[in-house]
Amino acid sequence: MKNLIIIFVLLYLTGCASVPVNYGKPAQKSKIGIVLLVDENPTHAHVGSTIFQNEVSDEVSTTDFHKKFEEKINTPLLNAGYLVKTITPSSKLMKDRDSLFSYMSSNVNFKDKIKIELNELAKKSDVDFMILVYPTPGPAWVNSTAYIQGYGLYTRCFFGSCRAHALDYIGARIFDVKNNSSLKPMDSKFFSQQAMPNIVVPNNIRDIKSTQIDEAGDLALEKFIKLLNKMLIKSEFI
Repeated sequence: MKNLIIIFVLLYLTGCASVPVNYGKPAQKSKIGIVLLVDENPTHAHVGSTIFQNEVSDEVSTTDFHKKFEEKINTPLLNAGYLVKTITPSSKLMKDRDSLFSYMSSNVNFKDKIKIELNELAKKSDVDFMILVYPTPGPAWVNSTAYIQGYGLYTRCFFGSCRAHALDYIGARIFDVKNNSSLKPMDSKFFSQQAMPNIVVPNNIRDIKSTQIDEAGDLALEKFIKLLNKMLIKSEFI
């Protein structure tokens, strides 16, 4: 648990710590690869009154959200004149998706081993930049010992009082292949999930419907795209 708290603090400070400067607006027709490290289907994360009631399920929804992510991410980039392709992540990247960054200095950057993997992937795919979309593990609420991550539906029950929210613990970062550096991060934050009062949390949490998880996934994706576009503007991509 101590390690989880440390991870949370470091992730929270990501937006505050300095990062490598951007290198100016990319040339038109620059080649950009989209790497999705988030799950293909939205998740349902439930936090109960006790730790024994906590549950995470990624098997209820079978909707392919990767296609939705790709369409939403690609549109502004294509409109700006870039060449965009989806890149399948390597097994190493998927394995390390929860620990991509080094926090050993004020510059929050990809770990060296991650950079090596990204450069190999970029060379194979022939791209100039890569946009990684990844889950960001964090506490469900301030001082919570329950950790959640990814996107989809988040429900919380406390002795009979239940609430539902859109789970949006996901982030994105641009990797500049030529300069072997990550650019400015997305301003993602914890504890800001959108409430979904229309969803009545059932007594048996496994009775949650896939349509409800998908609805929450769409809300999470909408919020993510807004933050992503701000990052793209900040990095002079659009």
